[in-house]
Amino acid sequence: MADIQPTARKLEKLRKALYDCSRCGFCRVWNWKGVHWVCPTYPYTEAFDTQYARGRVNMAQAFLDGAAEIDQTFLDHLAQCSLCGSCATHCPVGMPLFEIWHALRSDLVEAGYVHSTHRRTTENVLQHHSVFGARAGRSDATPQEIRKVDVLYFPGCQTTRKVRGIGQATTALLSKLGLNFAMLAEDACCGYPLYDIGQMQAMRENALRTAAQLKEFQPATILTTCAGCYRALKVVYPKQLGIDPGTQVKHIHEFLPDVLPTRLATLARKVTFHDPCVMGRHMGIYDEPRALIASVPGVELVEMYSNREHALCCGAGGGVLSTFDEIAGQVAVERLRQAAAAGAEQLVTSCPTCVVNLKRAVRKAGLNLQVSDMVELLNEAVTVDGN
Repeated sequence: MADIQPTARKLEKLRKALYDCSRCGFCRVWNWKGVHWVCPTYPYTEAFDTQYARGRVNMAQAFLDGAAEIDQTFLDHLAQCSLCGSCATHCPVGMPLFEIWHALRSDLVEAGYVHSTHRRTTENVLQHHSVFGARAGRSDATPQEIRKVDVLYFPGCQTTRKVRGIGQATTALLSKLGLNFAMLAEDACCGYPLYDIGQMQAMRENALRTAAQLKEFQPATILTTCAGCYRALKVVYPKQLGIDPGTQVKHIHEFLPDVLPTRLATLARKVTFHDPCVMGRHMGIYDEPRALIASVPGVELVEMYSNREHALCCGAGGGVLSTFDEIAGQVAVERLRQAAAAGAEQLVTSCPTCVVNLKRAVRKAGLNLQVSDMVELLNEAVTVDGN
């Protein structure tokens, strides 16, 4: 065995699991019980072995043992993984594949191998507090008044910059419910995009700053509408970075059941729910958002062919949207076709990145389908005088 590379310490902890691979290939095509493709991005690549989990296991083994040639193709094929977790969920031998991919990305960063797009993402977050970089015409958002609140809504980068309708619907809903809340309007990134690409030192630096921003409001609850922000603040900060966000963190799906009025407006439509990979396979949350959607009178909740732990990724996660835009769009089109095949008029999800990628793919898919965040649907159903 080759000497342990100083740059592969995280992978070394997974060495035994890394060599459990039976090379069965089920992580490529499985077509059983609601799953056409285990790997969502593989069908839209050149179809090399290293563009799905089996070949990427070999890449990790080679890097760990000092036998890998790290070139642009190596970095590209690794970056085409959306970190959706489907390969791990469906692996017959139970390999911790998500942990392996994250360890490999982190070790590569420590060794100085960083994809150019990931380098730009890191610089944007550290310098401008947003994955999208500087705001047009000014370096930052206007500082807001700091006041103690019961609920601090943390919108995240995508909502603040790309899908402001989610933030508007959330603040409108919280206002209707009569809550003492504030929305963090300044640019602030939870850092989950840095986590995805293995930039753990940068994530820690960013997390310390973001946690300090949140604590200024002394909230009883930090509220998110983003699956990535939710996992970052609730799991990654305290358990992997040792950073206390200062109070309880809740996603809107677990916050609303206790505060929604008993009467909601009737919305007659067929709705399907897209399980965000971070919320579903990584956090194990499937029932709560469906229960909220089903609570709206008149809504018929229909399921797509691939749902819950078998759900097809939207294609945007893991940095794929920013690095391989075309692949992300093709995966999204396939997901939209599943929604249309289920008879849905509206696809609802609980992740702004999913909303961004699926919305932009509607025209390409040639479908008459509305894509919304769950909070937008619920805000529509809650009237000011609801009780």
